[in-house]
Amino acid sequence: MTLFPAHCARDALQGFDEQMILSIQPEETVRSFVARTLFIKGKHSSEEVFRKFPKNRALRADILLIAEMQGWIGCYGFNKMLHKHTNYPLNEVFKNIQDISYSRGEYVGHSYCYGSNRTPAGFCPICVAEDIKRLGFSFWRRAHCCELKVCAEHNVELVKRCPRCDEPFCHGGHDLNVMWTTCKGLHLKDSPVMLNTDLVELKKAQVFAEILSATHHLSEEAVLAVLDEKIHQDDNLKLRILDSRYDQPLGDTIKWRLEIVKGARFKNRLPHRENTDFIIQAVLGIYEKFSDFVIDVKAYGDEIRPIESLWSTYISGYQESTHFVEENYDQGVGVWCCPFPARDSLRMWDWRPVYYPCCSFERPKRKGPQPKPERVKNAPPGVHRRK
Repeated sequence: MTLFPAHCARDALQGFDEQMILSIQPEETVRSFVARTLFIKGKHSSEEVFRKFPKNRALRADILLIAEMQGWIGCYGFNKMLHKHTNYPLNEVFKNIQDISYSRGEYVGHSYCYGSNRTPAGFCPICVAEDIKRLGFSFWRRAHCCELKVCAEHNVELVKRCPRCDEPFCHGGHDLNVMWTTCKGLHLKDSPVMLNTDLVELKKAQVFAEILSATHHLSEEAVLAVLDEKIHQDDNLKLRILDSRYDQPLGDTIKWRLEIVKGARFKNRLPHRENTDFIIQAVLGIYEKFSDFVIDVKAYGDEIRPIESLWSTYISGYQESTHFVEENYDQGVGVWCCPFPARDSLRMWDWRPVYYPCCSFERPKRKGPQPKPERVKNAPPGVHRRK
C-alpha cells in the first residue's frame, strides 16, 4: 500500500491547521470520519477522542464524544450523530406515536453497538470520483456500508472487495485508510464501474436512501395498518411475501405487531422495540415508490412529527408509565414529563423518594416492605447551557 499522491489530495490539505477539528461530511460514517482525521492529522497530532475510538465496535459514549467534537452537545447532539451518520434511522423512522424520544433510553446508559469494523464497507466508484473532483478527497458513505449492493444515485454495483487484491474493507482485510491511499498502484476512484441490472436491488437502495434522509417520523401504527390492509386485499400478495425470520407469511407478522401496538396505545404502555426489517421488506414487495407509501401513511391521520423535534428527549425510566426528560439548552435544565400515564396499574412497587400527585399511583395496601426515601445513585446527565 502506498500513499495516494494525487494533486487534488494535496490541495485539500494545504493550509491545514493541526489544531483544527475536521468537519464530518454529509452521509459520512462515524468510522470514516475518525479514520480520515487520524490519517490527515496523524495519530500523535489527533485529539485523544479519535486515538481512543474503539476498533471493534462503537458504543454510546464513543458516539457522544465524536458528536461533542463537532459542537453537537448533549442528547440532541448524540441523536443528531446517530440520525445523520449511522444506519440507525432504518429502525427509528417508523416511530411509536407515544414515544417522544428519538433513541429511547440509549443516551443514558443502554449499551448498543453503533457499527463494527467487522461489517464490510463498500463504495461507488462514481461517487468517489465525484467527491475527489468536488472536495479533493472522498469518504465512506453509510448507505454503502450495509447490506445494499447498489448505489441508489448512480445505479452501479457497490464495490465490497478491493479490485486489486480482493480483500474486503473490514477487519481481516483493508482498513478504511485505503480510501486515501492506493493498493498496488490502484486508487479506488479508478475501480471498474459495473452497471446494475437488478431492478429489485435498485429499488431497495432507493428505499433505504429515502429512509436515511427522512425528515419526519412515520407513525408505527399507521405504517402497520396501511401494510396490513394492502396485504390482506390481495391473497396472492399475502402468501408471496414471506418473513424470513419466522418463515411465515409476512402479513401474519404485520398483523401480530399491529395488535401489540394498538393494545399498548390503548393502555398507554410503550411496546417493546421491534426490528423494522419486516416493514421494509413489506414496503419493497407492495409499493413501487416509497413516496406512494408515505402518502398512504399520512392519510391514516396520526401526527407526522419532525425527526429533529425528538433529538433533545430521552426515556428516563420505565415504571408503570414511561418517563421522559427533555433537555432545555437555553435554560440548562432537563424537563421531566410523563405524557401518557398508564390506564391501569400493574401493582409495581415504585421506590422513588419523591411522589407527584399528578401521576403517582395508589400504593397497594398490604404487608411487607414499604418504600423509603433513598439517594439517587445515577443522576441524569448535566445539561449544557447555550451562552
